Amino acid sequence: MTVKIGLIGLGMIGRDHLKRFQNVITGAQVSAVCDINQTTADVIASEYNATAFYDAEEMINSELVDAVFICSIGPVHKTQILTAFRAGKPVFCEKPLTPTADESKEIVDAEVKAGKRLLQLGFMRRFDPGYQALKQAIDGSELGDIMLIHCAHRNPSVPESYTLEMAVNDSATHEIDIIRYLLNENITSVRVDKPRKKTRRALPHLQDPLIVIFETESGVRIDDELFVNCHYGYDIRCEVVGENATAALTEQQVISTRSNSGNAQHIAQSCMERFATAYDREVQHFVDNVRDRREMSGPSSWDGYVVALVCDAGLASLKDGAKHNVVIPQQPALYR
Repeated sequence: MTVKIGLIGLGMIGRDHLKRFQNVITGAQVSAVCDINQTTADVIASEYNATAFYDAEEMINSELVDAVFICSIGPVHKTQILTAFRAGKPVFCEKPLTPTADESKEIVDAEVKAGKRLLQLGFMRRFDPGYQALKQAIDGSELGDIMLIHCAHRNPSVPESYTLEMAVNDSATHEIDIIRYLLNENITSVRVDKPRKKTRRALPHLQDPLIVIFETESGVRIDDELFVNCHYGYDIRCEVVGENATAALTEQQVISTRSNSGNAQHIAQSCMERFATAYDREVQHFVDNVRDRREMSGPSSWDGYVVALVCDAGLASLKDGAKHNVVIPQQPALYR
């Protein structure tokens, strides 16, 4: 069986996934693409031998589509996901699940009512070899009891459309999910600190960098540096400090060179470059589940909902600088 994919949203990440389906993924083909920009949809459809749609609902309900791949902007995710659920079609959705926790809860409720998992959420770091190795180290005995985690999320630059709130909802959201994945426990509080100094490269409406402090159920303290105009590259860091030892992501360089100028390492310039393997693995995981008619697995709607709850607390702290607690309802049996 070749899974027919309908892909919504032809921006940067949507186009990256199109190349992935064409060159890497097995068992699927993109049969339909959808974008509100008709010219873009027509051009991309012609390039990938797909059918162009300009309305997401029409594409989702088309017989040309077996599974839905959502790469559109966050505010339209809920409508598109619920449409796919009603059509009985499995969904891959790029993060965030929705911009607010209340909207994410609607998706969780709809999926619970359906009685099976229909969605895989695009938290690709769970599929990254480095983070998987970190989890193995944590789950083993060598590190001992986990005390602290130090994270950094650095972008070379961000566009003028990037807002201060996006530092939480779009950047820190990855660390929020990976903390839960690594430790297998929830975050219970969030505080966002604004250093007095900010980079001269930041636009006037941005405070950059930020420091976010999380605490988990067992008391693990995590600091997350968000520096989205660091200039030199896309640099993701994570060090886990245990009672007996530490473990950390390596530099994950793409290539290193040696010359008469010295040693040099290429630094990734985007998330698509740094996490290419993780993206490949998560998409193949989705396709395999659809092809084999298995229930969805991997990052879930519930994970998206819990991350949204933490983000909401982070946004509140962004406004007042105080620590905000995160209250998480009982997890439905569907997601256990």
